[in-house]
Amino acid sequence: MTRNGKATVRQAGDAVLPYALSARENAARYAQQARAYMAPRASRAATQARLRYEAQWVPRIEQARLAAGPAKEKAALRSAAAVAALRGDLTADEIRHMAHRRRRRARTGQFVRRLGLMGLLAGGAVVAWKWWSAQTDPDWLVEPSPATDVPSEPEEQALG
Repeated sequence: MTRNGKATVRQAGDAVLPYALSARENAARYAQQARAYMAPRASRAATQARLRYEAQWVPRIEQARLAAGPAKEKAALRSAAAVAALRGDLTADEIRHMAHRRRRRARTGQFVRRLGLMGLLAGGAVVAWKWWSAQTDPDWLVEPSPATDVPSEPEEQALG
């Protein structure tokens, strides 16, 4: 670059420098104003979003997690059984036998629960019948039998 070109660039830089400094100061001031204006609104919006999330999504997520609990346990058991079967630790007959035992235990448990429920119902029916029987024929409503005179000497009356 020639001397004349360098001087022109320097002169242009000196002419633009106050405007650039002013623009930098204005930008900093506007940024501070924007931050002062937007910070409370952004904070409020973040708080509302957090509250809505906690009110709407957290219960749904917990409900889904609870509903997935038994499925997760079943999947873990099945995957463990599958890994054991793939390793050769279990045979197909053993797996069938375990499945049969599980079904049989489930049926037995269901039978015991039903039997217990029937026993409770029968016991309740007996208690209700006894209560009803006591209400319809209470002892205090029954009149005592009439008194009879007993002879002092039964033989004398028979002879005499």
